[in-house]
Amino acid sequence: MAAIIHLLFATMPPRASSSKTAITAGILAGLLAAALGAYYVYQPPASSTGPAMQEAPAAQADDKAVNALLALPEIRAWSAHIEKASGGRSHGAVMETAPEQRLVDGQTYFQLSFFENAPDAAHRWESFLVTPDGKRILVEDTAEGELLSLERWRKESAPMKRVPN
Repeated sequence: MAAIIHLLFATMPPRASSSKTAITAGILAGLLAAALGAYYVYQPPASSTGPAMQEAPAAQADDKAVNALLALPEIRAWSAHIEKASGGRSHGAVMETAPEQRLVDGQTYFQLSFFENAPDAAHRWESFLVTPDGKRILVEDTAEGELLSLERWRKESAPMKRVPN
């Protein structure tokens, strides 16, 4: 038994260190240091009173405004028509068209538009102003430069006639 152990140690000479091994180890150590540095710099703040918590209510209000616009029967009908007419290649989309809110008669509004989102381009169908709570929606008449209530817009523009039944 002692002879076998002696043979194993005798047949395995120590390996010489190569410069490739040192370079590889150095690169890996550098990448690890860079990753840890990036994690440290870009980690979210630990306190819950930071800027991230202050921005959350605005995002929720924006969601309410978008959801109120998406609930309109005209928007639902237009979206369905776009999907069907394009064979699923185009879709209806609501997008914020200006990052700042617009003030109208002392009330702030999100500036949103309904677009036909085609593979090659986006086509605006209509522009809207929606309160952060989604309870009031105005339609922007870009040709005349005035704001219309939903009722007036439906009466004057007949938006449901844009799509076949």
